[in-house]
Amino acid sequence: MSITSSDAPGLPWVRLSVPAQHQAIGLVQSMLCLQAAACGFHDAAQTRMRLAVEEAILTILRLTHGDDPLTSATPGAGVLDIQVAVLPAALQLRITDYGLPYDLDLVPLFSPAEPDSSAQDSGGLSAYLMHNMADEIRVLPPGAQGQSVELEWRLLASATPAPGQNPGGAPEMRDAGRVEIRALRDNDAIHLARLMYRNYGYSYVNPDMYIAERIRARTHDGRLASWVASAEDGELIGHFALMKGHADDPIVEVGAAVVSPRAQGNGVFGRLFDAIEAALPGRPEAAACVHAVTCHPYTQKTMLHRGYQPCALMLGYTPTTLQFRSVADQLSQERGSVYYCCKLLKPMAPLAVHVPDAATELVRETAALIGLPLAIEPRAAPALADSAFEIEIEGALNVAYIRVLAWGEDAPGRLRRELKRLCRQHVDAIYLALDLARADSPHAWPALAEAGFLPAGLAPFLPWPATFLWQYLNNQHLSWEGVHAVGPHAERLKSEAFAAYRRQEML
Repeated sequence: MSITSSDAPGLPWVRLSVPAQHQAIGLVQSMLCLQAAACGFHDAAQTRMRLAVEEAILTILRLTHGDDPLTSATPGAGVLDIQVAVLPAALQLRITDYGLPYDLDLVPLFSPAEPDSSAQDSGGLSAYLMHNMADEIRVLPPGAQGQSVELEWRLLASATPAPGQNPGGAPEMRDAGRVEIRALRDNDAIHLARLMYRNYGYSYVNPDMYIAERIRARTHDGRLASWVASAEDGELIGHFALMKGHADDPIVEVGAAVVSPRAQGNGVFGRLFDAIEAALPGRPEAAACVHAVTCHPYTQKTMLHRGYQPCALMLGYTPTTLQFRSVADQLSQERGSVYYCCKLLKPMAPLAVHVPDAATELVRETAALIGLPLAIEPRAAPALADSAFEIEIEGALNVAYIRVLAWGEDAPGRLRRELKRLCRQHVDAIYLALDLARADSPHAWPALAEAGFLPAGLAPFLPWPATFLWQYLNNQHLSWEGVHAVGPHAERLKSEAFAAYRRQEML
């Protein structure tokens, strides 16, 4: 434990570092209440502060550990940094942790009208009490310096209860006010750019989302369909989108989700997702996909609930600037991996594919999860004389895509040359798409494994309906612990990818 403070007589701020354990709650409560007493807060207000501290820390530990902090088998991993500051109009408590990133929308909603409902749990009650025992609460977006929750109590209102007010009475339910969910308008573009910056800084992978003109251009040409959450005062407090690389792509990606810190925990994310899902049946695309991060399990759980199934594990997909500091802090320089999750939007006719025997079971299992009708053909056609590749570098992610249009006898040599060129350009990860509908595709499998490619899995419509994705990591270290897998198929994809990775690295 360490404590620092300013030298000013009024102690405008106090800082405290404690282990991330529920046993630290009492120490944080004492520090906050000492400051509160100096600011003139009465005993009833301090009682509310103590309860807010307890529920805030318990909620954080649940979300960062993924279980009940009171019964966790691995307590105490990590640090909580605490700051109590006297602001011009409020007493502020900031709790910063360095564990898994989280959002209060991950906590089940609690209704005081149905306290015994089986749909509610202690986590929902904790978050409810935390919200209602403070005048303001904000969850700041995660970054390299951790993720913070701020609770504030107004100095004047809290220090002196209004006449006839019972300061110890039951608090009223607080929310973000009336929120409208609607389509993005042209004049919203600059406000969306500002919202993205406030939540991501400049770390979001698509730089177009910071430039109003490019947001409008993407909307007009069909590459972006956005829904926003607008507060009563007109401020944009949330965003979710359907995105495409090209307007005529057969698949649409769900993403660019962001909720303002002041509106988190009020169901805004869920309402935005509902709007997205309601729009999908009327879309022309054959499928929808999500790149679900693996640095925590919550995105995968949400996507599974919405019907998106993990089809491929893309190792090293996101740059380190998008990674969050882990509890143990040793993974902060590791590129992030994502599950390519997919669901079909329209029924498809059976598609003949050509798959080597060793991969048949995995391809069948993945296709069955999403209802993709594949008919596996036993024989491959002879390799062509000449191969054809398309190569594209995605600068924002520092990854490259190789699309195999034809696998010929010269393909292994061409592939080695392209790999050498891309590695010299310091591209971190290279993904190769193989069309299983092509009868010459089985010839590529042994050559890809020999060149150092690892299997990622079936990736429907990336870009072909039956795309099998391979991946090459350019001097990237990956750890098993850094990839969370939710569900048996995600676990299988992880096991097979890491088995190939260890063989390749001779670990």
